[in-house]
Amino acid sequence: MITEDYVSFESSKLLKEKGFDGKCDYLYVDGKLVRALGCACNWNDGETLFADYKNECSAPTIQMAMKWLREVYNIHIEVTYFFEPHIYKYTITYTPVALNSVSSHPQCFNTYEEACEAAIEYCLKNLI
Repeated sequence: MITEDYVSFESSKLLKEKGFDGKCDYLYVDGKLVRALGCACNWNDGETLFADYKNECSAPTIQMAMKWLREVYNIHIEVTYFFEPHIYKYTITYTPVALNSVSSHPQCFNTYEEACEAAIEYCLKNLI
């Protein structure tokens, strides 16, 4: 069975700080991933569903976060698989002014999702 992969709680908090406003089926409440039954909502809009909890924020899928970075900030994340030694690396193309703002990161990851998460976090901390 294929399941969706959601950004980490830390990345979700950064996305909220940077203005992510997508509608999500999941949210983080006190650092725990919770499915919002009934509707997809923007949990970052200040309307709290769980008044007694802290750190409520939308939990987008990895692909939603990457699309938001691409559409809102023109930041493109590419993850490449290397057959030998079976690792993933990411490259970020950020084009606010010029097309030559390409950054390849030497760190290696065991899964595609780990590489995506690391790239998203890097963008949120360093490019926006």
